[in-house]
Amino acid sequence: MKLLRILLHSFLLTAHVLVVILFLLAALSDKISPETSTFFAYLGLGFPVFCVLNFLFTLYWLFTQEWRFIWIGLLAFTLGWKQVQLYFPLHSPSDNVPKENTIKLLTYNIMSFGYKGHTAKNPNPVIQYIAESGADIVCLQEYAEDVRREYLTKPQIYKILKMYPYRSVVYLTRTGRLRNGIAVFSKYPIRKSQRIDYESESNGSALHQIQINGKTLTLINNHLESFKLTTEDRSRYSAFLSGMDSEKLGDLRSSLQQKLGTAFKIRAAQARVVAETADSLKTDYTVICGDFNDTPISYAHHTLQHNLVDAFAESGRGMGVSYNENYFWFRIDHILHSPNMKAYNCTVDKVKYSDHYPMWCYLEME
Repeated sequence: MKLLRILLHSFLLTAHVLVVILFLLAALSDKISPETSTFFAYLGLGFPVFCVLNFLFTLYWLFTQEWRFIWIGLLAFTLGWKQVQLYFPLHSPSDNVPKENTIKLLTYNIMSFGYKGHTAKNPNPVIQYIAESGADIVCLQEYAEDVRREYLTKPQIYKILKMYPYRSVVYLTRTGRLRNGIAVFSKYPIRKSQRIDYESESNGSALHQIQINGKTLTLINNHLESFKLTTEDRSRYSAFLSGMDSEKLGDLRSSLQQKLGTAFKIRAAQARVVAETADSLKTDYTVICGDFNDTPISYAHHTLQHNLVDAFAESGRGMGVSYNENYFWFRIDHILHSPNMKAYNCTVDKVKYSDHYPMWCYLEME
């Protein structure tokens, strides 16, 4: 019995050390460009798994009173604590959100308004949510206008969102009757808008300068390169997670590896262009937000954050999963702001009107 216990502890100790190594490499993965190595980009996706495993191993050593092994997990968490806080913040909601010099910002990938129309009897839930959100500035990705009337037309959208007298739409593609792009709706004047030039077939970023109480807020709305996964790719991923079949793993790896690796590299270049654009501007306040299509532990997020603050890490709670289909449980929508702003109650609303959940927060401008 004693021998079995020794063998079990030896096996678990080896596994824990391996998990800690992967955890620390994943914590550092966002510093390495996927253009150099996609291996670290994949490690970054696994960060929450390694984090949970390290926690479970540490609990095991605690309950078995193997005090000499507990330090392994605790040391790993100490070294990677900044990344843990970025991924799993634990802030309580604030009841004392300042009213002066504070705006509410909403970012939402609306999946072309869910490909639904809008009538008095059957209101479109996406645009109704936006209209009732109380946000001062709304940043939309996968925005779409129907040139006819099966879905939402531009006059309909502007009429329903009449509480936003200022708007800017940057069109990226056209699919059939739908014009697609990214859009900003604002209660404050938008003085300037321009598309940020980088390589992409259907994604994009746009810079807007918004006047708020005599100050200039530079807002960059992003829809960075997606993985372009097909319905079949997503179904394979879901089937693998449901059954953990090794044969399905082979099919999954071959179908996803090329798409994921390519997208990681494209996003890296896009993020650098956006970050350089933001750094080159002299402005009172800066916000970079939208659908990054990448997690908090990623090169794209790290590059865009630079000297900015992640609003969810500053004032949110939990993982903040913002994509809601096919078991892709990641926070890929983000709000980053300059240090002279303070975020309150950053929230991911669990309303399943699109394949993304909306994210919003209050931003106090110091």
